[in-house]
Amino acid sequence: MATIQFDILVPPAAAGEVRDAFQRALDILVRRDMLTSGTVTMEPVRIDDSITTQLRTTYEQNRGEPADDAVVHRLRAEVEGARSLNSLAMGLSRILTPKADLPRDPAQLEREERFELPSIYPWVVEVFR
Repeated sequence: MATIQFDILVPPAAAGEVRDAFQRALDILVRRDMLTSGTVTMEPVRIDDSITTQLRTTYEQNRGEPADDAVVHRLRAEVEGARSLNSLAMGLSRILTPKADLPRDPAQLEREERFELPSIYPWVVEVFR
């Protein structure tokens, strides 16, 4: 079984909602036979101070509010049957990143960073085989 691990800076009151969104996504992938199984666990953790600082800075810049009540939570998605763990990790990351409205004009898309939206909660991800 492989693990996709997200460390997410999120207020404790919203952690359950984040966990449930990931579990719903995995349940859909299992129903569509894109995964054999998928389960999610999530708990507060202490991680390297430099990463925590980076997540807090990103949170404050993106939200325009202090990250005082936010805590790093480790979300572990235990999955089986994925064709590509990296693709699955990037797909799951979309739960934390709002979809941007992109123009149809290819010339405007050459500078796609203009259309990037900040993540709902800042995160880092690791994949373990």
